[in-house]
Amino acid sequence: MNDSAHDARGMLFIHSAPTALRSHIEWAVAAAVSLPSGVGWQRQPVEPGSWCLAAEWHGDRAQAAGLVSTLSTWGRLRLELTVDPPAQGHGEGLGHRWSVTPSLGVFSADTSAIGDVMVSENRLRLAMAEARREGTDLQAELSDLLGEPWDVELEPYRARDPELDVSWLSSQVG
Repeated sequence: MNDSAHDARGMLFIHSAPTALRSHIEWAVAAAVSLPSGVGWQRQPVEPGSWCLAAEWHGDRAQAAGLVSTLSTWGRLRLELTVDPPAQGHGEGLGHRWSVTPSLGVFSADTSAIGDVMVSENRLRLAMAEARREGTDLQAELSDLLGEPWDVELEPYRARDPELDVSWLSSQVG
């Protein structure tokens, strides 16, 4: 395991999963990455009848990406998987975050050492061109690039608070 791709680590958050999928999720996760023993499910109060878990993982970065791809097709999960940036001197220095919701699908972005979404110049230029060509709002394009719709949908699940009002998140951007 000298290759830094095989020495990746990060966090896995299953924010909501129905009971029937728990064992399938466990199998998929075990086939892709390693979790510490004793990781347990907890009830998700935001969505009665669903479960959540949070755990550090380590393993192969490509396998982790494949895990997100697999889990995202199941349609009833809300999850996030992060990859920590490589240790200094090992690789390019960027981490990664995937966010998945049933209504929005998959969000994927490189992240900085402190978790900020990193948007390349080419993606910004494309968003500006798209807004001009389609007559759409540039602010909405940038919001999508930063993953804001996923953050707004996931925040009550992250906090495990069904009463949490996150409408301020979307009103504060821009």
